[in-house]
This record gives sequence, structure tokens and C-alpha cells, in this order.
Amino acid sequence: MDEISIDSKKVQFLGVIISIPIIVVFLLILYFSWNENFGENFKNIKALFQISDNKKINTFLVLIIPNVIIFIAIILHELIHGFFMALFSKKGWESVKFGFIKKYLMPFANCIEPLSSKKMLIVALAPFFILGLLPSIYGFLYNNLFFLFIGFSMTLGAIGDFIYSYLIFKVGLNHNLLDHKSKVGFIIVDQNI
Repeated sequence: MDEISIDSKKVQFLGVIISIPIIVVFLLILYFSWNENFGENFKNIKALFQISDNKKINTFLVLIIPNVIIFIAIILHELIHGFFMALFSKKGWESVKFGFIKKYLMPFANCIEPLSSKKMLIVALAPFFILGLLPSIYGFLYNNLFFLFIGFSMTLGAIGDFIYSYLIFKVGLNHNLLDHKSKVGFIIVDQNI
């Protein structure tokens, strides 16, 4: 049984490094696809938050609403991990645990039952495809800043999942993996599941 993991602090550092090209790609796509509609889209967002004649209330809403949206999306992100863990495990939801590492402000879903590498890869990347990629594509195609914001935020939120997926690819797709309880990573168990 080999442990393959990365310390949470290192994940945060790598997250900053990995986020830079993601941000650049999003900005380039945004610039080239929205060049003519860019100002109009921001006017629509500004109008959306003009709920009151009071500038302080509107400013407060502009600061609070995106954070509430991200908070809800983070919960959905972990629930998606949990859903696929439950779907692939023999004991269903009994094998899924949720938690939060306060020190790193990092929520997590954990499967206490070994899964195949391929299933773990699906578990790891499902939130990115559902909450990151699909809303981003929709936002770019239909000039929808709300969906683009969700997609962009959740793509950045999936950086830990990208690192986890990299670890899976690094060891190969022919193993049985037990999700690590306290680190970003897993234990190779290679027993029949």
C-alpha cells in the first residue's frame, strides 16, 4: 500500500501557480469573444445590482452577492464529489464523509471505500465539468456574465481536483485507490473491489 499525497499547504501554493494560466486563458477568450459586447455586459450587471436608490446598499450587494454565489457553488462542488462517490461505492452514501480543514479554509468530500482509478478520476473531475466547464462555455457562447462568473470561479475552485487527477494519472489508471482522510491524495490498495 503506497500513499500518494500532497500537503494542503503545497496544494494552496500550486493553486496560485496553476490559476495564473487559467486566468490568462479566460481573459483572452473573454477579450476576443466579447470585444464588442464587453461594455454592454458590464452595464447589464451594474443594472442587475441597482436594487435600491441607495449607493451604499448597491455597493454592499455587489460585494456580498458574488461571495454568496461562490459559497453555494462550493457546497454544490463537494456534493457533486459526494454524489459520484456514493454512485460508485458499494455502500453508497454510507461511504461518503464531508468535512472542512479550518487551517486552510478547505472543504472536502471523502470516500472511505476504495474505488478504481478511473472512477476516482470521474469523482475528482465531475465538479469541474458540471460547475466549471459547462457554465463557462454557456457564458462565452451566450454572453452571459453570470454563467461565466460561476464557470470561472468553479474552474479555479477545481484546481485541487486537477492536482488530485494528476496524481491519479501519475500512478496509472489500473489501481484501486482509497481516498486519503486528511491530505489531498490517496492510498493505492490494489485489492479487488
